[in-house]
Amino acid sequence: MLEGDVRARTGGVPPPTGLGRVTPGRLAVAAALVAVLAVICRRVGDPDFYWHLATGAWILDHGRLLSHDAFTYTVAGRPWVDQEYGNEILLTLLYRAGGFLAVSLAYTALTWVGFWLIWRRIALERVAGPIAALCLLLAAGAGIAVWGPRSQMITFTLTCLTLLWVERFLRGQGRRLYLLPAVFAVWTNLHGGFIYGLLVLGVAALSESLLVALATGDRAAHRARALRLWIVLLGCGVAALLNAHTYQTYLVALRIELSSVQQSFIAEWRSPNFHSPEELLLELLLVCTIAAMAMRRPRLWDLLLSMTAIWLALAAVRNAYIAAALVTPVVAWAGGAVWEASGLRAHAMTWLRRRAADVTAVALVGALALAAAGVGFAATTLGGQAASTVANFPVRAVDCLEANPAVGTRMLNAYDWGGYLIYRFATPPADVPPPRRRVFIYGEATLMGNALMREISDVENGEPDWRSILRRNRVDYVIERPQSVLAAALSVDPAWREVYDDGFAAIFVSRAELARHPWNASAAVCRAHLPAPASS
Repeated sequence: MLEGDVRARTGGVPPPTGLGRVTPGRLAVAAALVAVLAVICRRVGDPDFYWHLATGAWILDHGRLLSHDAFTYTVAGRPWVDQEYGNEILLTLLYRAGGFLAVSLAYTALTWVGFWLIWRRIALERVAGPIAALCLLLAAGAGIAVWGPRSQMITFTLTCLTLLWVERFLRGQGRRLYLLPAVFAVWTNLHGGFIYGLLVLGVAALSESLLVALATGDRAAHRARALRLWIVLLGCGVAALLNAHTYQTYLVALRIELSSVQQSFIAEWRSPNFHSPEELLLELLLVCTIAAMAMRRPRLWDLLLSMTAIWLALAAVRNAYIAAALVTPVVAWAGGAVWEASGLRAHAMTWLRRRAADVTAVALVGALALAAAGVGFAATTLGGQAASTVANFPVRAVDCLEANPAVGTRMLNAYDWGGYLIYRFATPPADVPPPRRRVFIYGEATLMGNALMREISDVENGEPDWRSILRRNRVDYVIERPQSVLAAALSVDPAWREVYDDGFAAIFVSRAELARHPWNASAAVCRAHLPAPASS
């Protein structure tokens, strides 16, 4: 029988829900929740952050939503369904109030709440503290490639909330499930990831419906739960229409999922590479999930949820945080069941009772030390924001471009630098002419479209049509990585001249443009980074 009894899984005793007295197990969980900060507390580094910030600033400055492209010359004016306008407004307000630090701290807190919700879901069954702590740390490590101050963290936390309320409903422990449509009404105005919440509800409704069809357990109870879940799912689906774009929000999500160009071009949409060190813990989480299914008989809900998590994780790296939210409690419950069944818990409790004071003191000191180390590491990480920005974005090259305002009107830029360039050359108020330095492309792939994505891919990879693409778009200057294929091609092309190279970013200007507007290489921000002289 796939559907188990909850009380049987917890040794006949309801799992503890209150704080109660301090124990080594609870200290282990507390230490893990603090240690998680060292993993999830990140500097601003996502290339998309910058164009989200520019969009939020545009919305606040103009008092209306941005419904068209305002940052490129290639698709200028194209209609845009911006799914993240609520998040963009939020992060812009945070940035204006406290800069990058405020943004990082706010999104770290939001992500931490998601981990706390995972712990609350784990605590619905009896699980030894050290096992729960290890699972929380494993979940943090599994998503190491995606944590940070980005809109996906809104979806992570709200998915964890949805999972907790659905889990409680399935166990007959609460009616908060009926509040989910209100959650989705907010969620849909912040991030398009609300579809993951709908997926969770759909899996739960399907599992209860299948249990009715399979005549498993109490059919009347399963039928009643299935009906309520389908109704709540419908309500949440309707609530997700309560945004500025209504049904178009769903269409955009569908286009993203079906775009083979975006999924092949954008690194986060690719399947995980388990040879990469940062994705090994994701692999371990998936292996543990499969092992959990073997260690104890899963409920159908757990089985379907685990299969969904494995599919999402293998489909794209960016889904790692969703997979962690879905299966971490399943792994913890299986570990807890093995711990109980093996008799190790009884031996451990006997040993602890004899040394309770000493063990608690050691655990407390260890938890405090780990907490201090986690907070210290997070503080050190945030303190390096300025150096990190210089190391990851063309800060000095843009300074040099600002010192040459007359040179160039149509740039071609590296795809992942587009957002930063928009941030530096932000759109002015409506009564001021548009900026000269609009970008060729940036990270809103749905707005850019498959055709433009193919063009930038061809250019950056030196495909045979790269020159024709530059001519067709009338590109007169390029900002690229010096080691790129495009930079190598431009360096030997007589129609182009390299005017700047700092080892991280290079600027090429067409000789026709230089004839009209000479480059000022004597500017202080440019002088220290002149390109090497051409060989005779």
